Amino acid sequence: DRFVEQPSTGGWRDLMINFYFKNDPDKHICEVQVVHAQMLVARQGLPGHEVYGRTRNAVETLEKLGLPLGADRAAVLRLMRESSDDLPSVKELVRMGHELDDIVSAGFDQDDFESEGIQVQYFFDNYCPH
Repeated sequence: DRFVEQPSTGGWRDLMINFYFKNDPDKHICEVQVVHAQMLVARQGLPGHEVYGRTRNAVETLEKLGLPLGADRAAVLRLMRESSDDLPSVKELVRMGHELDDIVSAGFDQDDFESEGIQVQYFFDNYCPH
């Protein structure tokens, strides 16, 4: 049950049923996915395979670095920022669901945001340490 109890690491929610037919001598495994209509629309209308690839890559990177999947998000972004020449842009990080405060805690500053056309003056004025 990834619908309520444990969504995938990429945020996908479904109920997956695996089964085989008793009369199948080879016991081929079949799978049925029960998915909310809005999740299906998102899957079909968004670059799901590309996002999956990036998510899988990120999970493998965390494993290689010895960080648990539940590691502090800002710490993971900070480590990625320090060790990668191919870090996603701030817009990409936001699109991927990273919180602004985690991005800022990872070392991105107001100039990083504004160089990509993201106006966040209110956020920096009210929520970032001075």
